[in-house]
Amino acid sequence: MTLNTHKKYLIISPSWLGDLIMSQSLYKVLKQQDPECTIDIYAPAYTMPILDRMPELSDKFINPFEHGAFNLKQRYAEGKKFRDTHYDSVFILPNSLKSAFVGFFAKIPDRRGFKGESRYILINNMRCNKHDFPLMVQRYVALAFDKNTVKTAKDLPAFDYPKLETRALDEKRAAELGLDFSKKNLILGCGANYGPSKLWPVEYFAEISMWWIRKGGRVIGIGSKKDIPTVAKIYENLSEETKPFFTDIAGKTNLTEALDIVGSSTAAVCNDSGLMHTVAAADIPQVCIFGSTSTNYTPPLSDKAICVESDEPCHPCFKRTCKFETYACLKKLTPQMVIDKLEQLVSI
Repeated sequence: MTLNTHKKYLIISPSWLGDLIMSQSLYKVLKQQDPECTIDIYAPAYTMPILDRMPELSDKFINPFEHGAFNLKQRYAEGKKFRDTHYDSVFILPNSLKSAFVGFFAKIPDRRGFKGESRYILINNMRCNKHDFPLMVQRYVALAFDKNTVKTAKDLPAFDYPKLETRALDEKRAAELGLDFSKKNLILGCGANYGPSKLWPVEYFAEISMWWIRKGGRVIGIGSKKDIPTVAKIYENLSEETKPFFTDIAGKTNLTEALDIVGSSTAAVCNDSGLMHTVAAADIPQVCIFGSTSTNYTPPLSDKAICVESDEPCHPCFKRTCKFETYACLKKLTPQMVIDKLEQLVSI
């Protein structure tokens, strides 16, 4: 009998969509190290359609816990489910204490992660030097390597960016949504669940939309149900002659439909958000808006992305709201700045 020497891994995934997409770089590295390894993932239910577009992954298990829920008894029960699966390692990507319990209770021998909320014992292969890996994606990828060999970001070998599989949207579904891909479409990623300090003004998005439409293109306002009011306000700010060329599908698509619509479009303008990372992983040109946040932490992982970033003295604050109530970091990033970058990326 031949023993199976290929590794079997479990990923405890991040909860935020953007973080989850960035973590695909880790899975790619693990597959490069051992093409026959098995990578399973434990993730929130809403992410399952996107995970199906990551070919590196095998089994996907739903993480049933609501954001912020502790529930130690249920976490113990969840961990016990994995005891007979014989994983070699578990990669705990979130920083929270509670996220480390499942791997611990599963008795997985090698439990990898950064210290986070002082997770001693729960994580037995711990890195305590997150500042040596400035980018979040670098922290994820570093977990694939021996911490005594890859000590800082400069020690990391080159790694692949996330790449999600995109497919042509069903023609009937495209018609239901009022989409027309015969023209060049610009995607607006105008939402951000994090808070107002990531939201570029709706008037600015409207200016970009009118410029694109007058050049002969169409604009798609996309997002979750939370973004419905934002996209509606952008539409309200359009001139009457441009409104027929703006399609509002906020709250009308699931994650994979949104991904496939992005994949069929020409370009995008996005706030620092999960959609920004989706566009990057779909390999579509985009201009990204960074007000309160920093490209030195979670930039779009794409050679086709250009960022416009605040140079305010308080930048980056990483706050959900502006303590000065001015949101100058966003307002001083003008539509013309974004138009200039779009013209560098695409022709219309």
